[in-house]
Amino acid sequence: MADVLVVGAGPAGAATALRLARAGLDVTILERSRFPRRKVCGEYLSAGAVAALDELELGEAVRAVAAPLQGVRLVVPGLEPVALRFPGGALSLARERLDGAILDAAIAAGARLVYDHALDVTFARGRVAGVRTAASGDLSARFVVGADGIGSLVARKVGAVHPVGARARYAVGGHYSGLPDLNGFVEMYAGAGAYFAINPLSGDLANVMVVVRKPALAAWSGAVDEGMRGKAAELGGAHRDFSRAARVGPRASIGPLAHRVRSASAPGALLAGDAAGFVNPFTGQGIYLALRCAERAAATLLRALQKPGDESASFAEYARAVASELRSRARLAALVDTLVEVPFFARRAAARLDRSPQLAAVLLDALGGAASPRTVLRPGTLRRLLV
Repeated sequence: MADVLVVGAGPAGAATALRLARAGLDVTILERSRFPRRKVCGEYLSAGAVAALDELELGEAVRAVAAPLQGVRLVVPGLEPVALRFPGGALSLARERLDGAILDAAIAAGARLVYDHALDVTFARGRVAGVRTAASGDLSARFVVGADGIGSLVARKVGAVHPVGARARYAVGGHYSGLPDLNGFVEMYAGAGAYFAINPLSGDLANVMVVVRKPALAAWSGAVDEGMRGKAAELGGAHRDFSRAARVGPRASIGPLAHRVRSASAPGALLAGDAAGFVNPFTGQGIYLALRCAERAAATLLRALQKPGDESASFAEYARAVASELRSRARLAALVDTLVEVPFFARRAAARLDRSPQLAAVLLDALGGAASPRTVLRPGTLRRLLV
């Protein structure tokens, strides 16, 4: 029996396993996809995410293969593009390299990796006791961490999933060549009905993800290349020529981009990363949240193993802390949603941010994890952005 079984080898799961293995625990990671795996979401690392990687002693290795980012360029109809520079260092990196680096470190620290498909969660004496798999049978552990993303099996089986509204968004896109001269800026195109981001990776290769609501999904999924060019022309005018953009590799579709839970803990189990709750990916908070959630999950499990009598209290504290963090970041994401989806607010906020580098730094610091979302959600800051 392992001390901890982590379901999912993405950033949240692998980082949790890495911290626990370095603390001397017996850790097993269960992952259904063979690594290296291609995943085109979350290829932006904010300054907060980079700081979290530094704490894992992975920052130097990641910087060696990542591309530095200078800032965000907002492309809003009716305005010249607005360049906002990141106050701290941010990076872009293909997820197969980022995920592989964290997982390799966890294995080097002593965690075992099992490639298999989780079918069910097992229980004993009223608490989670392990996971039933397709090929390996039952894997038992003193504790289970569900880091298996949106639609988490662990979250569903412990009865934690909270229904989400019908207005969930979907993301479609992939990697594209033929997008030169981004110059280290993430370009964000904002307008009613859809918005998308272009994140430079290396050379003229970029990650392009379009976020739409379900009614528009079929049209975008069937012709994302043509749709991207058309939406870019609509939102950005003559700012960028998309005629030579060509997709490299398969198209990716992700969604629905919604996942809520009643609690990120259950007897014998914690939820981490997207499995514990999901925030709109357009704001770029996902990797930061995954790594910080992993830090908190590992500390909670160490405390529970060292002081079994504290398990209930420490698990409840974990759930409250995760819920509080997600609420504040969801409010920040909702604000950004309003800024980019409503043309009037998009133009007003872009103009205000262009005139005030200090205001832009406050917003980017909050989104990047260098400051609390509350710094943006204060009434005075909101007035400066919107009124």
